[in-house]
Amino acid sequence: SSVSFTTSTMPSSAHGHARINGTVVTEEESARGDANDVVFILTSSFLIFTMQSGYALLESGIVSRKNEVNILVKNATNVLIGGFSYWAFGFGLSFGKTYSNLFIAIGSFFITANIDEMGVIYSKFVFELAYATTATTLISGAMAERCKFTSYCVVTVLVIFVYSIPAGWMWREDGFLAILGAVDVGGSGAVHLVGGCCGLVAAVILGPRAGRYDKGTQLLPLGNPTNALLGLFMLWWGWLGFSAGSTTGIVDDKWKYSSR
Repeated sequence: SSVSFTTSTMPSSAHGHARINGTVVTEEESARGDANDVVFILTSSFLIFTMQSGYALLESGIVSRKNEVNILVKNATNVLIGGFSYWAFGFGLSFGKTYSNLFIAIGSFFITANIDEMGVIYSKFVFELAYATTATTLISGAMAERCKFTSYCVVTVLVIFVYSIPAGWMWREDGFLAILGAVDVGGSGAVHLVGGCCGLVAAVILGPRAGRYDKGTQLLPLGNPTNALLGLFMLWWGWLGFSAGSTTGIVDDKWKYSSR
């Protein structure tokens, strides 16, 4: 199955022209604009994916040394299992076109696209995937040293499902929050609020780490402060793509908001 998305252009006319912000352009110029947007979206997505390394280093530096590898593997799991889950059903629940209402969408499961649409669709998918895996990564720190690896894999799939619904509310054209006029350019609600709430619920259910209060309220020592600082720097780098790429393009006036 395939799905199409609204891009920077309106449908082409019979004379091979399109209209952008009231200006008539040729199909070639329209296609060039789409190509520029796709390159920008993919570049931003690559930057966002570096945040996975940043979170992995940050979290591995905060936990005890014996659990460093466990945290690193969990963050790899975010991309592997979370990515597969988002491809299989998450993207379709957010942006599916077979059926949609104010609260949920259906369609585009195991997403694929024909050759004419693949540039726009796959770049959209990769960017949204980067956002989705960021939401699952947020819960990794909350569950650090608190659960088994297999349990975390199950939670990753559940978080992808939970994330996909409100993401559609906000970013799908007929999502009820979008219709109400809500704006979430950088994912403060759909990504960070959802991921943070899931992390809070997990931390409350699992309780404190083993041995956390053996010495009263004294803070546990950092396992590797160097890793934590390196992770911080990588997160700063990835955040440039996370925020700037949220305009999902540079054609028309999008580049102005992206630079801001």
